[in-house]
Amino acid sequence: SWVKHLTTDTDSATEGMQVAGEIYPMVGTEGWLLLIAVVIWLAWHIATGNGEAEEHKKLSRKSPGANAHKNNISEW
Repeated sequence: SWVKHLTTDTDSATEGMQVAGEIYPMVGTEGWLLLIAVVIWLAWHIATGNGEAEEHKKLSRKSPGANAHKNNISEW
């Protein structure tokens, strides 16, 4: 299996190089990258929510009331 292959200690002089080093770039940074992504995601949603709440407050101040549409009935 590949786990046995990667964890078996062999003599590199007779067997050749088994594991040259990192299998992919930036090994070990996955946790930090995930943490950064979660922080950015939360900040984005908080900023968007605050902006939309402010916009809704402005729109609600413009609205005269729930029954204002009754006064806009045209004369037939």
